[in-house]
Amino acid sequence: MRYTRISADCHIDLPWIPPDLFTSNASAAMKERMPYVTDGPDGPHWTCRNGGSFGLMNGVGPAGAKYVPGSHYRVDVMASTGLYDDGKKGIRRPTDPALRVKDMDRDGVQAEVIYGILGAATRLNDAEAANEMFRIYNDWLKNFCSHYPDRYIGLACLPYGDIDAAVKEIYRVAKLGLRGMELSCSWDMEPMWHPVWEPLWKAVNDVNLRSTSTRSRRCRPASSTCRRGSRAARRSSRWSPDSR
Repeated sequence: MRYTRISADCHIDLPWIPPDLFTSNASAAMKERMPYVTDGPDGPHWTCRNGGSFGLMNGVGPAGAKYVPGSHYRVDVMASTGLYDDGKKGIRRPTDPALRVKDMDRDGVQAEVIYGILGAATRLNDAEAANEMFRIYNDWLKNFCSHYPDRYIGLACLPYGDIDAAVKEIYRVAKLGLRGMELSCSWDMEPMWHPVWEPLWKAVNDVNLRSTSTRSRRCRPASSTCRRGSRAARRSSRWSPDSR
């Protein structure tokens, strides 16, 4: 394929994920702690057992907001293509590889780097369950990208606040064949030049995959990694195997 336009900041948001993905693929011990879809006053919406909200199923943006015509020009443009009407019918164009590629063709985009569900997982407020979410999502993402490997570059989501778990997932997703990864960062984490991160950077180098970081509002630590941080976190995102 001849590439004339590659989008380096595309997304798959939780509201457009198949509604039973996590509950159907979680271990027995984790199933009840996974996000799921239930009915609400504005239609089906994503929630979890502690009552947290992840937005309307097939809603607007990563928060799954209700579509309000005229409130956002870019959203209106997407709505004009039938995106949200299709979503109400259960047609999930952003997470159907054959339908997403048609939207890419409409936009004149040959390939995408696709970020995932890091933000949604931090809102789960359950580190173990979030790690299970990432495992399930990364497996699903590998299958999604395999339909058009020359056009989809999906970034695996790494566990946050638990370097040992993140290292294990780095090696696992590399074996799956994913071609990059993303890590959630927040201001209460150790700065990414701190020695505590060395096992993660070693793993990134070992598998020779690109890594990037995404800032989140908070980090729920499973170890002492998440502490009061510094401005260095803001400078941590590098498309390099040696992100130091």
